[in-house]
Amino acid sequence: MGTEFGTIGSALSALQAERKALEITGQNIANSSTAGYTRQRAVFTAVGGSVIPAMYSKSDGIGAGVNLSDVQRLQDTFLEQRANTENGTLSNLNSMQGTLSDIENSFGEPGDNGLQALLSSYWNGWDDVANNPGDSAARTALIGTAQSLATGLNVAAGSLSSQWTSSNESLQSIVNNVNGTATNIAALNKAIVAATSAGNHPNDLMDQRDLLIRQLSSQIGATTRVNNDGSTDVFVGGSALVSGSLARQLTLSGATAVDQATTNPVSLAWSDTGQVVNTASGQVGGLLTALNTTIPSYASQLDTVASQLVTSVNAQQGAGYDLTGAAGSPFFDPAKTKASNIAVVLTDPNGVAASSQPPTLDANGNPVVSLDGSNAQKFANFSGTGADAAYRQMIVQLGSESQSAQQKVTTQQSVVQQIQTSRDSAAGVDLDEEQTNLITYQQAYNASAKFLSVLDSVLDTLINRTLV
Repeated sequence: MGTEFGTIGSALSALQAERKALEITGQNIANSSTAGYTRQRAVFTAVGGSVIPAMYSKSDGIGAGVNLSDVQRLQDTFLEQRANTENGTLSNLNSMQGTLSDIENSFGEPGDNGLQALLSSYWNGWDDVANNPGDSAARTALIGTAQSLATGLNVAAGSLSSQWTSSNESLQSIVNNVNGTATNIAALNKAIVAATSAGNHPNDLMDQRDLLIRQLSSQIGATTRVNNDGSTDVFVGGSALVSGSLARQLTLSGATAVDQATTNPVSLAWSDTGQVVNTASGQVGGLLTALNTTIPSYASQLDTVASQLVTSVNAQQGAGYDLTGAAGSPFFDPAKTKASNIAVVLTDPNGVAASSQPPTLDANGNPVVSLDGSNAQKFANFSGTGADAAYRQMIVQLGSESQSAQQKVTTQQSVVQQIQTSRDSAAGVDLDEEQTNLITYQQAYNASAKFLSVLDSVLDTLINRTLV
């Protein structure tokens, strides 16, 4: 009788194990579209018979059924870490490419309203004055094109400044999000360690934690280390952001405007030690590059264009003579040589120094102003040189960098896609496979139930026959 009742226990263990396996399969199917979900698998272990004989009996060695010993997460740790690293690199490249694209939009090249068109209009205005030195309309139009050019430089500089401010605000927002995510990961680590110690399977908590880690990898290029107790440490720039159930915080310091970035760069540091965090990956790395290098560089080059324009134009203006016969006065405000503040100070059309010849005296001793227009022609010849050349060189550089950045993004997207496909094949839910498992576990459950029914019939026969 002992053997028969022991067999009932084996049948019961099979029913319980197969039912649990069906529940796990159902969980996989239910979460086939859930972001960050990792496929789970039931791991069965046979319950063997006793190998130690008793004093008056011994085991038949058949066994005592089956146990569901583990609910395994089908995750490839190497692929997971590689995917995090490559996603961080892609986010970094996307950030830098986005910065360059926004700078291109600031200049509006090529286009009718771009700075190159405004520069061309300005030099053409001088050419018109050279051809008609005494024409007041040509001189007035020239001053108008100069004012448009100055305004264009002001707007471009303002756009770069606004872009820098917006990038700085985005960086601060991301850092705040990183700090909050780190705190959440530490809390999940604590819960996972507690659940693991109690013999539970905190797979769903691990999925939540891994999803947060992926966000950190994209934002700041975080790396990880899995510990034996089930927790995961997160590192940024070689230092721990999350260590078990403890999370550190990050803070930003440095420049608050684009013109301060060269002497006081924006930096990321640990709140507890003040030590600078060395990270060049993720969105944070891309934004730090934008704030400290890319945007200040083009703002500086634009200032160089404005400075050369003011210097060269005022110098040539001073070398000529206006319609009153006086030496030319400054065309642009000599005290304002940056793109952000360049301004036209010449408002009187008669003050345009179009002539290279000083006034002469007529027979009555009255001054006679020369209208040769040769000095205006020298202005017209500035086209393609000086400020013009500096601006064109800057735009060519910007276009080249933007194109290179886009190519890097395209290449990295291909790498990320390949790794993501490999990761999904290991951790993602395959509905065809789950349906196959569903049928397998269902048939096993039915067979176990049939086995239990047979045992019931056997016991009924045995008991009734014994009683008779």
